[in-house]
Amino acid sequence: MSLLLRVLAGLVGLLPWGALRALGAALGWLVGDALRVRRAHVAASMRAAGIAAAPGAMYRSLGASAFEFLWMSRRGGEALDHVRVEGASQDLWRDTLGRGRGVVIAATHTGNWDLAACAIARETELLVVTKRLSVRALDAFWQSTRAGLGVHLADARGAMARARGVLRRGGAVAMMIDQAPASTPARHAVETEFLGRPALVDRAAAALAAAAGAPLVVAASRRDASGDHVLCVLDVLHPPPRRRGATWVREASRRATAALDVFVRGHPSQWLWLHRRWKRAMLPAPCTTTSSSSPAEASRAA
Repeated sequence: MSLLLRVLAGLVGLLPWGALRALGAALGWLVGDALRVRRAHVAASMRAAGIAAAPGAMYRSLGASAFEFLWMSRRGGEALDHVRVEGASQDLWRDTLGRGRGVVIAATHTGNWDLAACAIARETELLVVTKRLSVRALDAFWQSTRAGLGVHLADARGAMARARGVLRRGGAVAMMIDQAPASTPARHAVETEFLGRPALVDRAAAALAAAAGAPLVVAASRRDASGDHVLCVLDVLHPPPRRRGATWVREASRRATAALDVFVRGHPSQWLWLHRRWKRAMLPAPCTTTSSSSPAEASRAA
C-alpha cells in the first residue's frame, strides 16, 4: 500500500491545484452517494442540529481534502501557498504568537485540517497530539507527510511532557476538541451541548493551557470559493491564576465548543460529520429514577 500511495501522490502532484476539487467531488459522490458510508449518521446528525444543508457537500469537501493531501505529499510547501489567515483572525493569530509564551491550539476537524497544521508549522514550532490510524501503511504515509513539512507528532499517552517543552520554547501545541473522549468522563471530559445534543468535550487542551499559563486558541479552517483555505481564529481564551484553574478549564472547554458550534452552523460542509461525536454510552447516568428523562435533562441533572 505504501508504494501505491506514493505512486498515486506522484500522479496527483502532476495536476494543477484547481483540478483537485473536481476529483474530490467525484470521490465524495462515490463515498457519500454510491457507497453511502455513514450517510444515515451524517444526515441524522445534521437534522438534530437543525441544519438543512445536504450531506453531499461534506463528502465532496472531504474528497477534495484527500486529493489535496496527496498533492501536498508530492509538491510539499507549494500546497501551503493555498492557506491564509485573514481579517480579524490574522490580527488575533499574529498577536498571540508574538507574545512568545507558547499557545495551545484547540484544533478541529474542519476544512483541510492537515494542510492548516502544516501551514502553522511553517510559522512556529508545532506539536500535534494525534491518534494513529489502524492501517499501518496509511498511517506511516500520513504521518511522514506531515512530519516532512515540520509538524512534530506525539501520541496522546505521554505527550504532556513534550507539550510543556514546546510551550516553554514559545511554540504551539495542537489538540483536537471535537471528538468524543475515549477516557473516563468524570476525569477527562466536560459535559456541554454541541450542535443540538448533549456531548462530552475532552478537557486536555484547556488543562494544558491552564497548567502552562498559555492562551488557548480555538481554530478552524474552511475552503473558500476558489478552493484555497482560510484559517480562522474563533476565540482566544487566557487562563487565570492556578487557584481557579479547574473552573476555568471547564468553562474554557465549553466556550471553545460553543465557538465551534457557531462555525459549523455557518459552514456545515466543512466539519467532519462522519465522526460519532455523540456517544450516549459515555454520558453519565441521570441523577433521577424517572425513566422518561431526556438526554438534555439527564445532562443538566448530573
